[in-house]
Amino acid sequence: MAFRDSYEKEQKRLQDLFDAVSSPESCEDPFADDGGFGSDVDYEPSGEGCSSSEDEAQASQIRQVRRNRARVSSGDSNSTSSSDTDDSEERNQRDIVTSDIRVSHEHTQLLPSDVHVNESTNLPNPDTATYSQRSSDITEPLTEESWSSTIADIPDFNFDSSQCGITVNIDGISQVLDFFHLVFPSSYIEYLVNCTNNYGKTLCNSNRPHTRHSRKITYREVTPEEMLKFLGLTLLKGLIKCPKQRHVFSLSDPLYYHPIFSFVMSGRRYEQILRCIYVSELDAKGENKIVKFIDMMTLNFRQVYNADKELSLDESLLLFRGRLHFRQYIKSKKARYGIKFYELTTHDGYVLNIKMYSGKEAIEENTSETESKTEKLVLRLMRPYLLRGHHIFMDNFYNSVNLSRKLLDLKTHSTGTLRTNRKGNPAYIVKKKLKKGEHVWARKDKIYVSNWKDKRPVVMITTAQHPLIVEVRNRFGKTRPKPAEVELYNRNMSGIDRSDQMISYYSCPRKTIRWYKKVFFHILDIAVWNAYFLFKKYRKNNAPTYNYINYREELIKVMIGISGRNIKPKDMISQRSIHDNRRFRPSTSTLSTPSANIPVAENVTTGHWPEQMLSRPGTSKKFAFLKCKVCSKNNIRKETSYRCKGCPDKPPLCPSCFEAYHGHN
Repeated sequence: MAFRDSYEKEQKRLQDLFDAVSSPESCEDPFADDGGFGSDVDYEPSGEGCSSSEDEAQASQIRQVRRNRARVSSGDSNSTSSSDTDDSEERNQRDIVTSDIRVSHEHTQLLPSDVHVNESTNLPNPDTATYSQRSSDITEPLTEESWSSTIADIPDFNFDSSQCGITVNIDGISQVLDFFHLVFPSSYIEYLVNCTNNYGKTLCNSNRPHTRHSRKITYREVTPEEMLKFLGLTLLKGLIKCPKQRHVFSLSDPLYYHPIFSFVMSGRRYEQILRCIYVSELDAKGENKIVKFIDMMTLNFRQVYNADKELSLDESLLLFRGRLHFRQYIKSKKARYGIKFYELTTHDGYVLNIKMYSGKEAIEENTSETESKTEKLVLRLMRPYLLRGHHIFMDNFYNSVNLSRKLLDLKTHSTGTLRTNRKGNPAYIVKKKLKKGEHVWARKDKIYVSNWKDKRPVVMITTAQHPLIVEVRNRFGKTRPKPAEVELYNRNMSGIDRSDQMISYYSCPRKTIRWYKKVFFHILDIAVWNAYFLFKKYRKNNAPTYNYINYREELIKVMIGISGRNIKPKDMISQRSIHDNRRFRPSTSTLSTPSANIPVAENVTTGHWPEQMLSRPGTSKKFAFLKCKVCSKNNIRKETSYRCKGCPDKPPLCPSCFEAYHGHN
């Protein structure tokens, strides 16, 4: 009897404790805006929202009930008393079951167990289910008491849409080159010219051995006008597919020859600028060869254009298969191997911020124990847009409950897919087995986590949308039910995919062992895309007939200097000699003195006359010698100092081979 009296007192005390437990909804809102956050650098992690002392009291009392039940069960197995004592113990056992069921009913009101949209919660029936079954039903949800099945208000951060759009006065500009200079200013081209000239001089003054016709023997400084032509030809190469870049300059192969390249610049000069192109200081090492230039460009991108409310963050991969310690492999990307960029764009594709991945050490530097590297990366890219009320969309590589809480504290909404193994996830939601079309969700403070089964489970996290099912119409006019957060994510997440898709059609980077050059040309492509975005929006009024290829062609014509000039291809071929490969050599060739018995034509510049090639200054030889073109075809090794003055490519020819060469051609 003493045992029964003590047990009843214990049960009464437990019941009084459970009745005194308050609902989590009575807790103070942890995300109330008090204006105390200045930036992500001064961020202080907020609390979990509700007081945890009451939750711990509930859990401790439940554990006490189970220990008492275990002691009662042990007493039953060792009991040898009379039948009256057995009946008493049986009644005690029923009291324990009834008390536990009452406790479980009170707790399931705070848990997301079996919560579906427009679907009621099914609780175990104490008359038909065994105790072991009921115990297994409530064991897992009891570990997530901070998650709720109720709906809370979505915080409104009052985004100022009146400040969106272009920030510079464009009333007096209407040309394609003017919009290109908005995102790639003329001062940046001068900076590029200075870095290139410094690197070219250093390269020519190095003590490395040079071949006889090396482009590194002498260096002629680049001017801004010549650099603009070089960039124009580089963009033009993105429209022309050729196995070797020298083929577009050479006359030897009619399959790939394009007269516009030789008309604008000689092949040797283009290759010399390409070899010496540089965008940093001479002592820069590793990623510092390009990071400063990327920061300069992205800063100008943001200053020219203020983004809308919806932003998209994702990674992009530039194809590169050379030796590089931070080269990445991403199976889902088309390139698979290459240099990875983290990009922040608007929902319609304008690139705002870029962070190049330069190794694990650089990402994890100064990362605190409570802050993951993905959280630090997102806050770094979003730093110019925090505390403004933006809405960022990310995939499951970045999203987590902790990151969503931090962004909410910084007045920024977030929506995206979620990995099931992230810390802080409601395990009962993300691991629940669903049938096709089922939708379950749970809320923690202002953060919603939902699970929807389509062809496969889709786990979402959002702070800007209540989880509910809506009707969505596809491009074919068919409607189907879909969660609102999924529809919102699909509508605003395609900014980076759109920019990558358009840039990949006419990409100008080519194969090179110097990775920073490829990154530079990739940034050039992004600048052209942003310029097209602004030109189409503010000068073409988003005309559907004006495409990206139209803007690139107009821009290239202006950059290489043929826009507005009625120049035909045959004119380019006839004027090619003004950009001859050997025109800018330190020494100029002179005509050899004609023999007395050879008549001199009135216009010797158009006739096929021999001339001697003088050697470069500083050499012991008076004349330069090259292999005879006719003798080489006949497998005869013979060098000559004469060449034909009238031929466009000025081939080196022996005096005895002039008649054979010109008679054949």
